[in-house]
Amino acid sequence: MVTVRKATKEDSRTLVDFFSRMYRLNSEFDPLLLVPENLEERVSKMVEKSLDDSNEMLVIAEDQGKIVGAARVMIVDRLFYVPDKEAVIREFYVHPSYRRQGVGNEIVKFIEDELRERGIEILAAQFPSRNLIAVSFYRKMGFREIYCDFVKKIK
Repeated sequence: MVTVRKATKEDSRTLVDFFSRMYRLNSEFDPLLLVPENLEERVSKMVEKSLDDSNEMLVIAEDQGKIVGAARVMIVDRLFYVPDKEAVIREFYVHPSYRRQGVGNEIVKFIEDELRERGIEILAAQFPSRNLIAVSFYRKMGFREIYCDFVKKIK
């Protein structure tokens, strides 16, 4: 049975490992997502900041004390829309041996419950558009597309 909870500083090492894996995987989808050599150092700083930021949430899924999934959510302003706050899943990773077993669903449900308690009504997810597994997962969870980012490298 997998349980989901908010992350603590003691979870930092695994969060850095999982999110670094996620970014390396993302880099396979497009050359504009190339990761830097000091990726773990950068992710570590982000995790440290996120643990102390009230507008961010780090969540982990555990199976008998072993971390098997993680997510980072940022709460952002929607100045020109109602409701005026939105939460965005920026990082999301489930260990390969736990995929397709409902772990991702449990993480999203936990995030939704936490956001409801804070009065936040909109949850979005950000990921590479060519990640068809993520597209399928989020659609099954009831998400739909409303934004489109187009990127062009300029020199």
